[in-house]
Amino acid sequence: MAIAMKDLRQLGRYPLNLASLVFMPLYQGLIPSILFGAAFLVGGRALGLEAAVGSGDLAGFLFLGAVVSGVTASTFWGVAFGLRFELDAGTLEAVWLTPTRRDTLVLGRALSVGVVFLLTQAVLLVIGVFVFGAHFLPTALLALPALGLATISMIGVAYLLAAAVLLMKEANFFIDTTNFLTNVLSGTGFPITVLPGFFQALALLLPTTYALDILRHYAIGSRPLLDPLTEHAILVALAVVSFPVGRFVFERADRRLRRTGGLAQY
Repeated sequence: MAIAMKDLRQLGRYPLNLASLVFMPLYQGLIPSILFGAAFLVGGRALGLEAAVGSGDLAGFLFLGAVVSGVTASTFWGVAFGLRFELDAGTLEAVWLTPTRRDTLVLGRALSVGVVFLLTQAVLLVIGVFVFGAHFLPTALLALPALGLATISMIGVAYLLAAAVLLMKEANFFIDTTNFLTNVLSGTGFPITVLPGFFQALALLLPTTYALDILRHYAIGSRPLLDPLTEHAILVALAVVSFPVGRFVFERADRRLRRTGGLAQY
């Protein structure tokens, strides 16, 4: 809680940066995608999208994709790259010398990022409904367990990425690339069924793919990739595996830094 409050206090000092978390997804991805998709509407209907996923709600499809894209961005840039922010502020080594458990630093960051994510995504969805005409069913609430399971898995991924940030030190390109590939393979901007077979197989290894598929199924009535119960079971399995594996790798990276003095190389 102390780490989360510290992060939220720092973020509150820069309100324009906070506002950018809402507007960046709009002008970087959502608005161009909606305009491009609107060029292919037939009689106001997205026939191609409807044939692919069973729903022609273009705005709803894309805004729900933005929600999961926000999950990955929070994981990659907010949590994992948060250690880099400590480096830029000149506080990383001082924080590392405190008696706080190292993985607590990651979890505290995840908590603060989660609060910001919920606030910004709520604003984004309201914009989607009232400005762009997205329609969401009340059954969308049934997707909350899937999103929760995917979040647990993504915290495990955050541990892995945080270990990479510590070991690589200059990890901007690595984080940016893996964040982009995760969004693409999760189908945030298009159905994964249009991907080549090999990439579809990779997509089915990601928890965000199943969470987004379940969310779209319950929120806009799209056709799921698999039975929702099967997808929930896969999400449980991914959460059970990824969290402890990620934490183990992070602790090994921390042990290596302490043994080699690598943290001082920053």
